[in-house]
Amino acid sequence: MPASADEVVLTGIGLVSAAGEGYPALAQALREGRCCTRAVAGPLPVRQVAAAPPVDEDPDFPDDRKAWLAFRALELALADAGLPARDPDRRLAVFLGTGLSSVTPGELHEDAYPFITEGRFDAGRMGSDLSRDRASPRRHLPGRVSEELARRVDATGPVATSFSACAASAQAIAEGLWTLRRGDADVALVGGHDSMLHPLGLLSFIVLGALSPDTCRPFDRHRDGFVIGEAACLLVLERAEHARARGARVRARLLGAGTSVDAWNATAPHPEGAGAERAMAAALRDAGVSPAEVDYVNAHATGTPVGDLAEARAAARLFGEAVPMSSIKGAVGHTIAAAGAIEAAACVAALEGGFLPGTAGLRELDPDCPVPVLQQPLNRAPRVVLSNSFGFGGQNASLVLARA
Repeated sequence: MPASADEVVLTGIGLVSAAGEGYPALAQALREGRCCTRAVAGPLPVRQVAAAPPVDEDPDFPDDRKAWLAFRALELALADAGLPARDPDRRLAVFLGTGLSSVTPGELHEDAYPFITEGRFDAGRMGSDLSRDRASPRRHLPGRVSEELARRVDATGPVATSFSACAASAQAIAEGLWTLRRGDADVALVGGHDSMLHPLGLLSFIVLGALSPDTCRPFDRHRDGFVIGEAACLLVLERAEHARARGARVRARLLGAGTSVDAWNATAPHPEGAGAERAMAAALRDAGVSPAEVDYVNAHATGTPVGDLAEARAAARLFGEAVPMSSIKGAVGHTIAAAGAIEAAACVAALEGGFLPGTAGLRELDPDCPVPVLQQPLNRAPRVVLSNSFGFGGQNASLVLARA
């Protein structure tokens, strides 16, 4: 894997998750094999959540916690990379993954009520109302945080938002990689943010039957769903020559990415993980890496009966039974649109820290699982790792990272 003119490196990480504020907090929690979820009580059948710590509210984004998380992650990412917030001469791109609006039923009623005429909701009139003085419809536009981040960092390169469910932030990272390779920017701010810890968010997953009533157990024979989490994670990617020119510290190299769609079912993955295998294989081709060179796979595995098994089958076909896997969903919850970015940061922690994360919550490995799954962290220094993010609708994204 020799260095090339289009090599892309990772020089900064900013995140807020259930593990705490900052990348070191996540790295430490994973090294210790710690579960960061907490118990909650309330009228809904939800007993555990993975809540991030409080962050400053932003008056321009009222009642939007996932936006506040993103803005804090931005500050931390720029500081970690040693980059100024503003530089008009810098060619910077922004690619962000995000999820559904962070609204309560009362806020939804408040937003929709002004656009109801004679008992009918006028979607066209709502869509044409662009007043900055009204939360609606701005609160519901997926790309508004990406645009605000671009404004705050004087981004003059491409800006885009991925809205592809649990694969969103991994796909945003992929877009940043490919943009830098093409030479369309020198720096890319990539990642994702999401917070579903509100009534509508929780109810949506309760209706789908995706939440565990107590804890997340990826790859466990008794797994019954995931614990919902919230997070924001932004990564600073740079063309290697740009990073060298400014004397930046390189945390890891981003070698490749691959994406696919199952074209199978609105919620369930292909039972044999066909789309997942295509995404992993595409990422390896893009990286110029063979399956034998991969030392660890960070699985998407959320603790659902169908999803974990499909991913394990796909990985077994591609890697055989030699490459260890684990999932961090039991540690920091399923952060939905932010999951791919949080897990990319976990991979960097493994590469920098010389360990492989374990699978919090796993007690008894499913005997049908055809791959070696790590229950506890393992002191083994990987050189090349692969990270998976698979979303509802069969949207798949895989990333290949390597030691700096």
